[in-house]
Amino acid sequence: MFFYTQSHETHQLQQSQTFHVFSVSVTVDSPLPPWRFIAEILGVILFKLLFIVIIITVIDIPAIGMMNKNRTQKANHCHRCPEDWLSYSNHCYYISSDIKNWTESRMACVSKKSNLFYIDNEEEMTLMKILSSFSWIGLYRESSHYSWFWINGPPSSQMITEPSNPRYNCVMVFKSRLQSASCGDEKIYICKHEILS
Repeated sequence: MFFYTQSHETHQLQQSQTFHVFSVSVTVDSPLPPWRFIAEILGVILFKLLFIVIIITVIDIPAIGMMNKNRTQKANHCHRCPEDWLSYSNHCYYISSDIKNWTESRMACVSKKSNLFYIDNEEEMTLMKILSSFSWIGLYRESSHYSWFWINGPPSSQMITEPSNPRYNCVMVFKSRLQSASCGDEKIYICKHEILS
């Protein structure tokens, strides 16, 4: 009988404590529960990340705006580029929205009657840095024992940042510079087409 009484008293005490804890948690003066505090921190972090994404997007848009301004000044007004292509200094440029490896990117440009982007002069070098990062261009080599060549034939005198892997035989634009990469990696690509007069 004594055991039953002690158990019964313990049960009543637990009920009382549970009710007491519940009544404390709903009072106005109590601190926030831990889950709510964590949820608010995660909300602030999410808001900051969203803000960063918006800032990055807005920063990229002026570069396109600058190119569009120059495009209207330098474009050949006799011929137009296809829809979704940019016109600049007697050339049309296409920035893909899909990703492909280097060989597939080259074939996609050929199917558009163009080549992967190649550089003819310093002005185009600047344009390439504005157009897109992390994209394939028409610069490659057969292996690490060979020189770099542009897809339209001539050897390249451009400075290429080479990672330690000598099997990186294709070139992409990376943070406004040329960098070698594995030809099998999938990236967006830039095509170039000359406007014929």
